[in-house]
Amino acid sequence: MSLARTMLCKTKQRWPSGFMCRFLSAAEVSTALRPFYFSVHPDLFGKYPEQRKINENSLQQLSAVLEAQQSRKRINISSLPFYLRQKDMPEGAFKLVNIPLNGSTVRETVVKVLCACEMSTTYVDKIPKDTRLPNTSQYNFTKTYDDYSNEFEKVAHMKRKVQEKKAINNLEEWLFTNSGLAKEKYESARATRDQVQSLIDKLCKNYGIKEVKYDRGWNISHIRGALQSLVSLAIQHPAVMGNLKDRTIALGQFTGVSLDGDVFLNIMDVRNEWLSLIKKVSQEDSALLKIPNYEKTLSSILRDIHICRRKFMPKVSAAQYCNHLRQLITSIGDFYGKGCKFPASIPESLNKYEIVVEPEAGPLMVSPTGQFITPSSCPAEELVAYIAKHLDLATQLMTEYSINKHVERALHKEVKERFGLLDLQKDDSITPGLMISCCQRLLTRSPALSEKLQGNRLYITHYYSVLSEGILCIPWNFKS
Repeated sequence: MSLARTMLCKTKQRWPSGFMCRFLSAAEVSTALRPFYFSVHPDLFGKYPEQRKINENSLQQLSAVLEAQQSRKRINISSLPFYLRQKDMPEGAFKLVNIPLNGSTVRETVVKVLCACEMSTTYVDKIPKDTRLPNTSQYNFTKTYDDYSNEFEKVAHMKRKVQEKKAINNLEEWLFTNSGLAKEKYESARATRDQVQSLIDKLCKNYGIKEVKYDRGWNISHIRGALQSLVSLAIQHPAVMGNLKDRTIALGQFTGVSLDGDVFLNIMDVRNEWLSLIKKVSQEDSALLKIPNYEKTLSSILRDIHICRRKFMPKVSAAQYCNHLRQLITSIGDFYGKGCKFPASIPESLNKYEIVVEPEAGPLMVSPTGQFITPSSCPAEELVAYIAKHLDLATQLMTEYSINKHVERALHKEVKERFGLLDLQKDDSITPGLMISCCQRLLTRSPALSEKLQGNRLYITHYYSVLSEGILCIPWNFKS
């Protein structure tokens, strides 16, 4: 066991006056976590959307935890799942680790990450702990990861150059090779799908649960395992299951009550976490009652802008969302308190626009649908300036979306019917405009593709792949 890991188990020591256990700098964190990033970076999982999505979400939350600890704040995230890509494992096989985040300092969190992944902590061990408190206000761990990602992208760019030479020539050839394989995989997973449905029916019938749903990004085997655990928990604790009567249960990436009132159970959590939530689910509901007032307050101080939620926003509990709204309301209140004003370029009413408030580590951006997306930690001055600068862009994107969504819906239906698809879905990053382009190109090639797509499930994304459940993934801009 390394020195750093041993120190975590000891009683906290007293430090001499003027000294304390210092934070790791941004450069030190970047260096310490370098091998970890090389094992979990989303770019390594291009053909595996389930693992890529989980690692992207977990990395974002890890950055938020590090920034909060650096600021002596605390984010209530008990653990994070990561898929590790290791050299000694075959293609498509990954190690899943669940990293505990119960450390109180940046150093402890970094060590826990490395230890959970069985990586060396020697570099961290050599960094002295007893030093005068440095000025850490400039450290930005999200930026640290972004800087590292830029370095990683240089390596990835060279890799893509090689892969381009092996690129698939056209969609028809690829479907000729893989459509049969996809159907075989879909049939082989039939028994698992039937088991999943049987478990869902059992839960709904025995405990009055309204609905059980799950994130389609998870492997169906993971869903079956989670449902088996929930059934076992229900049998052992039948009394508390009455709390779930007429509720919707969702298996996802956090444990808590969602903004829609659904009871979310994190597939990666132990059953005790689920049991704890089910026992106090009515208490969690109290946060739902506060949300309308918080959203109304935020809207009023942002010139009546509509507070919305986007379809694919990061999943958070109602309690967390309340905290995010309160944090942004406080920031804007301070903005007014300092005598600051909105620029003259911002109209007196923003009721034609929409804004979405997301976790601290989220982006500040305009979404493809024209919504303003802001992290709750965004300073009011920066948010107001951003809105002023991007009103025209938001208006343009809203107009395009209002037209495109109807066109996309019609084309989606036509493609599904024309090719006899069992299902047609798209990645979160595929905008209506890109989906329209893809559907139009598919329809112009219907005679050549019809036989191969018949009876398959198609997923529009950025790459070619056949998933374990028999889903055909194709890029929206596929080659002819």
